[in-house]
Amino acid sequence: MKCPKCRTEDLLKEGFGKPFSCPECSGMWLDKNMKATSFSPEDTVLPEITAIGDHDDKTGLCPACHGILIRAKVDDDAPFYLERCSACGGIWFDRGELQTILENKLFENLADFWSRSWQQKQRKEKERSDYLALNRAHLGESVFDTVLQLSEILKNHPEKNRAVAFLQQEIGL
Repeated sequence: MKCPKCRTEDLLKEGFGKPFSCPECSGMWLDKNMKATSFSPEDTVLPEITAIGDHDDKTGLCPACHGILIRAKVDDDAPFYLERCSACGGIWFDRGELQTILENKLFENLADFWSRSWQQKQRKEKERSDYLALNRAHLGESVFDTVLQLSEILKNHPEKNRAVAFLQQEIGL
């Protein structure tokens, strides 16, 4: 089997139940039947974790059956893309991605990464996080926290529209 990213290197397997890996780029290939209990994050530790852009900017063909690898974005502190074969269901992990998945206990939910609902949920969570960070930066910690507390109090209040109108009147809008 050839590496889908390097395209010239043969993938190696270090033992039964272990993933195939590329000696050049340190990517790993797991067939769809591989279980998280087969290995631990320590098995995938590498000297340096690759940032998005090294091999994550391209996809390839499945090393097992030559099907097309379909990408799914994983929004983490450092976002990256996983690739899954549309034919056999195997998954390609670029250097460090499997370790991140295992450390964050996401391995059992891998199939969800390619679902539209999971991707939409991830986008909404990222947008919400960015929105809150922007407002925190502009308002300062104290005002931001106070506004969040007030919004929680008013969220289910039967007269929340009156309260918002009152607040607008009090601040001179």
